[in-house]
Amino acid sequence: MLDAADFWTYACTQYARAGMQDALLALQDNDHKNVNLILLLMYLDARDLSLHATHVQALHALCDAFDHTVLHPQRQIRRILKQQHQHYEAYAELRRHMLNAELAQEKCQQTMLIDYLNQQSPQQDPHPDNLVHYLTPTQRLTIPIKT
Repeated sequence: MLDAADFWTYACTQYARAGMQDALLALQDNDHKNVNLILLLMYLDARDLSLHATHVQALHALCDAFDHTVLHPQRQIRRILKQQHQHYEAYAELRRHMLNAELAQEKCQQTMLIDYLNQQSPQQDPHPDNLVHYLTPTQRLTIPIKT
């Protein structure tokens, strides 16, 4: 059984690696890829678990629905505030609260993904490559290799 807290820790560690944040945000902003899904596929690879393409498609659909209804509106408001309301007296505090809310939403999305996977049957695989079901070869090359 996969654990959402363990995945959160893994994701935060990976996101903090040199070059990872920039690479993931570029995939998100330029290619409309979901950062949590990329991190989840990497997490599964690290645990020698492999998914079928249909499971990755279902996970993508879950992410897409959550992104459009929750995360994208949150990010849009945060960007508007940054572009148009930095002069607001409590801007820094409001921005900090919005970033914390966005992180909580990201964590919620991760839990949804883990809950879905715990109802499926990821297969043990000594050489998984789950990203092949979600990213092109060129996109996969943008993710920094562990050193």
